Amino acid sequence: MQQRGQAIDRHGRTWTATVVTEAEAEEADFRFWYEGLTPAERVNAVQDCLLSALKAKGIREIPRLRRVHRVLESP
Repeated sequence: MQQRGQAIDRHGRTWTATVVTEAEAEEADFRFWYEGLTPAERVNAVQDCLLSALKAKGIREIPRLRRVHRVLESP
């Protein structure tokens, strides 16, 4: 594992970029999501990843849900 650089995000967390081999990638991914983050931090990280992916497509913000429907089944 080789460290490349560090950055601080808008939540004040410090992120470190590391280069891993393909064989070590799955273990490193598991370690990051389940051992390194709390459940609340996981939710924020997923939101940040989604926003970054949308910005790459030219969408500036996460779209809101337009309508929410609830289907009730009769007893």
